[in-house]
Amino acid sequence: MKKVTALILCLLLAVAVTVTALTACSGKNEGDNSKAQSEAESNESNIESSNEETSGENSGPDHLNNPDIYKGLDYNDRTLTFFTCGIGSDPVSEFVYNDGLSEETLPSTVNEAIRIRNNNVSDALGVTIKEIYYKSSGRYGSDSLRTIRGYIEAADGEAFQVMSICLYDCGTLAMENCLYDFYSLNNINMENPWWEQSFNDSVTISDQLYFTLGDIGFNHKNSTPCVYYNCNLIDNMHLTDPIELAIDGKWTIDTALSYSKELCIDSAAPEGLDYLDEFGWAGQYDDMYAMLYGSGVRILSPDSEGYPMLTLNTPTAVGTVDKVLTLMLDKSYMCGNDYFNVSSTPMELLRTAFQEGRCLFYSGGINSASVFDMEDTFGILPVPKYTEEQDYYYSLINTWTTNAYCIGANCDEETAEFTAAVLDVMGYYSWSEYPDSLAYNYYEKMLKAQKLSREDSEAMLDLIFSARGCELGSIFQIGKIGSGSVAVNTMLSDLIASGITGTFASAYEKYADKFQSDVEALNDFFKANK
Repeated sequence: MKKVTALILCLLLAVAVTVTALTACSGKNEGDNSKAQSEAESNESNIESSNEETSGENSGPDHLNNPDIYKGLDYNDRTLTFFTCGIGSDPVSEFVYNDGLSEETLPSTVNEAIRIRNNNVSDALGVTIKEIYYKSSGRYGSDSLRTIRGYIEAADGEAFQVMSICLYDCGTLAMENCLYDFYSLNNINMENPWWEQSFNDSVTISDQLYFTLGDIGFNHKNSTPCVYYNCNLIDNMHLTDPIELAIDGKWTIDTALSYSKELCIDSAAPEGLDYLDEFGWAGQYDDMYAMLYGSGVRILSPDSEGYPMLTLNTPTAVGTVDKVLTLMLDKSYMCGNDYFNVSSTPMELLRTAFQEGRCLFYSGGINSASVFDMEDTFGILPVPKYTEEQDYYYSLINTWTTNAYCIGANCDEETAEFTAAVLDVMGYYSWSEYPDSLAYNYYEKMLKAQKLSREDSEAMLDLIFSARGCELGSIFQIGKIGSGSVAVNTMLSDLIASGITGTFASAYEKYADKFQSDVEALNDFFKANK
């Protein structure tokens, strides 16, 4: 483990790094050749490896009956406190039992699973779980971040020991030497199946992991993008059910556009198509980011040593951007970003259109189905692929909406090891394979049972969750490090706003030098602190 002015730090996952001895302890990406993989090829190999690990239960460790977790009562009568940041006034906790919540807000089975999980942790370790919720003025980079820095500067490990904060803030604190590398801690095994391996793979920099996701929570799972569609409209329009296409690997951006074009009816005043009419697709700028990721495109991909390199300016990226722009610029597409002059929550306007049967497709989060109030039957789909030849449907974990878990340098080494031990035990008792666990109840009782009555829709959920990951270049805001000019996502937003296709290459060239210098700064930091 590494200290910087009495603080402890480190960042992202991959394999185990024992920084105390400054020796890498494992090689999760062993066998990588000297030529770095990029785009879909790299990600598909990660997914295949992950699938092999999870499917080979008979030959692997018995995680259920003989888990590799901390055992003993060394921490008896201690308390683990989460510091959770958000902008909502009435947050739903994933760490402690929620008193007084309605069944519609959080199913009682899920809420009770939180209570049982924490009781199991108490029985196993003698530790009590608590949470501090901090209502922030902004999603990231605001007063909550300043508050956290204050605790770290004061080395106050008593107030809280683990943070659940926006992914953007995770990246900021990691580069400020304010977080522990999970692989430097002895009391947690980040290879355990209750930690989300696909996410950890996507945010690993040279065997360093500073923030993670896993079964101890479910809010991050709600941040998974998907596409809903109106089954009644599909039937009435005599179109092939898109779930059949998804199962056959034929649900692509081109197919999405062709379906969207089928519904364009100016049925309400004023003249001209808008959110009051009948249209093919309801979305927002996030569709561009989700579909780029869904096409296997990555801003950053690991080189042969695990350090990030730019892989955005590729033929697949150019083609994807143009395909998505063609969809978004079509008259059948209604963009929520265009209606902030009508409502502060424009996606609610578009959701109303979907609920009323005036919209064929609706891009939203995985939990949107729980709030749909409609008579028509609806189905769920993954984000479309770039081409049919692509093996997987990739799901982007939204950087803005997602909180990840990290241990701050406000903790001394002993407190960090205590925190690591408790988190791993929490993970075990939350794991989807543990009987009646939090993850099981969330997935089976909350998602699959929410309003998705069709069995094939349930199969789509499995498909959507099978290849989730996050964009490292977004977390570290490549293009805005230091005195940066524009982040990659801002560049993409500008392309959408321009309403012109075929300009990605020139737009990228404008910022290419800054993007590259930011990547070099990122690598210099992690090489110096390894």
